[in-house]
Amino acid sequence: MVKRERVFIPKPKSAFLSGTCVKCGTENVFFSNSTCDVKCKQCGEILAYKTGGKVELSESIGEEIKRLDYS
Repeated sequence: MVKRERVFIPKPKSAFLSGTCVKCGTENVFFSNSTCDVKCKQCGEILAYKTGGKVELSESIGEEIKRLDYS
């Protein structure tokens, strides 16, 4: 019987992000490669704009953005 080589599964480059709205202070969770504009749940302010790949963060999101890793 032949031993199998270890095949590592690559981690994705995309992730869920958590950021705070500057206007109302609500914490929002969104996907880093979102296909639509990300709006605040409470006030409706646009937090991130869609692009072809990763979202572009706007100035209405707080400076501290956390990457949520569930591994």
